[in-house]
Amino acid sequence: MLRHAIDELKIILNKIESSNFDNSVRNTVDILGNAFRSNNKLLLIGNGGSAAEAQHMAAEYTATLYSKNFRKGYPAIALTTDTSFITAWSNDFGLEELFARQVRTLGCQGDILFAYSTSGNSANIIKAVEEAQTKSILTVGFCGNDGGNLAQICDVAFVVPSKSTARIQEIHTLLGHTICGQVENLLGDIVK
Repeated sequence: MLRHAIDELKIILNKIESSNFDNSVRNTVDILGNAFRSNNKLLLIGNGGSAAEAQHMAAEYTATLYSKNFRKGYPAIALTTDTSFITAWSNDFGLEELFARQVRTLGCQGDILFAYSTSGNSANIIKAVEEAQTKSILTVGFCGNDGGNLAQICDVAFVVPSKSTARIQEIHTLLGHTICGQVENLLGDIVK
């Protein structure tokens, strides 16, 4: 069982290695570095396991990726964590505009939006990206399968070539940690 999962990951990683993921990682690192230097913030969204990934990555930026390398925090907010807003809005208006409402209210020109959707077709994620674009917020999509609609509309898109939700999310974590580590290196504000 574990061997099968490892073999699946190896196949996906080999496909990624021969693609343009390195350029997309560098581009995303530069985008984030510029945003943080300009006192802008990172907003993160996703549903289900992708909501957990949004929270996970927000914590890495706000805290630090490596506890032994203390640095200043980078402003990152997972829009998946405010249960009072989420339950009020979804109860009264449904889920489709949930994240778009938060982006409209909390997002500013120059911010960055990380949008997670393993299918690439989550309606509330697509709406939030569209809202971000109206506010000149750069968008980075993390998806799987063929990328769905999300890959088509984001400024940068990481499409994990797999149909397995678990493998897609595992690669999203790998990408997230890699990008965060490179942002730390780029900004060079680690306190020794």
